[in-house]
Amino acid sequence: MSLRILAGVARGRAFSVPDSARPSGARLRKSLFDLLAVRYPEGRFLDLHGGSGAIALEAASRGYLVTVVERDPAAVRTLTANAKALGLKAQIVAGDSGSMLNKLQPHDLVFSDPPYTDNIPTFTARVLASGLVAPGGLLMAQHPVQTHLPSTEGYELERRVYGSNALSLYVRDAEAAPE
Repeated sequence: MSLRILAGVARGRAFSVPDSARPSGARLRKSLFDLLAVRYPEGRFLDLHGGSGAIALEAASRGYLVTVVERDPAAVRTLTANAKALGLKAQIVAGDSGSMLNKLQPHDLVFSDPPYTDNIPTFTARVLASGLVAPGGLLMAQHPVQTHLPSTEGYELERRVYGSNALSLYVRDAEAAPE
């Protein structure tokens, strides 16, 4: 299977998808990046579950500074080859995102779409508590529409539905400036 980059420097270019991946659909990707273009046109972007690379490669194509975490070695190889073939810069980290939450630097934008066998509300709570989302930053949690993620102190929550998928968008409060 292959997908295409929707916009940016690699617009229209195809990339291969690992067999183990279940890529985010084009409608969700377009809507997400349309939203980001207005609210967060630049910044450090972290994809906690690289999978197909659809989100991370799209972010890199649009100029974000991208880091991708992926635990499947075959997917890591495919992500690396796709980034190289598309001429996109992305730091690809092999490992389990759950065990790396406290080891990664804060990012302005964090995308999480864990495998559906994982407990999505619990993982999302761990991400929010980890400090991985920079002050004023955004966590984008993709999940099945029937899953409802709770609001969390220190974050404003917005939910958007795209067919059978939803995005829960958590905007972290900006810390007060030093006086």
